[in-house]
Amino acid sequence: MPELIDISVRLREDIPTWPGSDGYRIRQALAIARGDEANVSTIEMDVHCGTHVEAPRHFLDDGATLDSVPLDVFIGPAFVLHLPDADSIGPIELASVPAGTDRLLIRTRNSALWHGEGAFRTDYVGLTAAGAGSIVEQRIRLVGVDYLSVQRWGDDPETHRILMRGGVTILEGIDLSAAAAGHYRLICVPLHLAGSEASPVRAVLEVAS
Repeated sequence: MPELIDISVRLREDIPTWPGSDGYRIRQALAIARGDEANVSTIEMDVHCGTHVEAPRHFLDDGATLDSVPLDVFIGPAFVLHLPDADSIGPIELASVPAGTDRLLIRTRNSALWHGEGAFRTDYVGLTAAGAGSIVEQRIRLVGVDYLSVQRWGDDPETHRILMRGGVTILEGIDLSAAAAGHYRLICVPLHLAGSEASPVRAVLEVAS
């Protein structure tokens, strides 16, 4: 049995969420303790809550929806790049990404934010527009970041748009605290939602043998 590292964050009602998000709520619709035949839960959530993937439709009105993105993008070899001292991620920070990388996961100090208080933080590390351009130039198919947005707080959506126009699928809200820099196999299949621009995922890394 291969070793697996769970890099998804646990959905809970006090999870950090993007300002203005509907967040995540769960309630028990049926309960055996109340005389029902079964326990049944109902969830209500923003599809960008917690660990999720995004398709071009999120910031491009004519962009592809998630159900048209090939599934093989979400499964396969991945490289974890550790940038412990980065305040932002541009071409210089991305210079050490191995040639031929298909799926790039970027570990920063953001991963520690998932283990503290539940409030959203604006001082997270994000990609610059130039960094997004570098990822497109390297022909990376998927980029993953360890907070709720691939772009920096206060930047306009151009960082997202550069990636999306360049055919890069975005994985946000991962926790790479337990993943050292190096090569892995990523598995992060989205829900089969018709016409959606995003979906929550359970993301795991399979440790290379």
